[in-house]
Amino acid sequence: MARRHVNVGGTSGGFGEFLIGLLLIAVGFYMIFTNTIVFTSFWYFHDFNLLGPLIVVFMVGLVFLCLNSHSALGWMLFSGAILAITVGIIMNLRFQFRSITLLSALIMFGLPAVGCGFVLRALRTHDRLETL
Repeated sequence: MARRHVNVGGTSGGFGEFLIGLLLIAVGFYMIFTNTIVFTSFWYFHDFNLLGPLIVVFMVGLVFLCLNSHSALGWMLFSGAILAITVGIIMNLRFQFRSITLLSALIMFGLPAVGCGFVLRALRTHDRLETL
């Protein structure tokens, strides 16, 4: 019994189209990521910076943990402060694109879209010759 040649997605689609699509997606996302600047700051509550009090809570937790490593209060203060600091930084991330030309922006956002089209096209069956 002869086995039928199966390509991407279990169809007789084009493996080359699939690889080209993945390459276009990768290059497009690389361009997007290299042209994005990430800023962060910590949040304020009524013009009061909350990072200072959280660092004090963190230090108190460390003191309790140095005195007794099984201290539940020390672990709660320590892990709560770490969690609050991490959440505060992540919640205040700001993204900004560098100044680029319109052509670069069109290429940067167009490559992933075209790459997705190639990947989806490769998942279809290619039994007959297609015409444009």
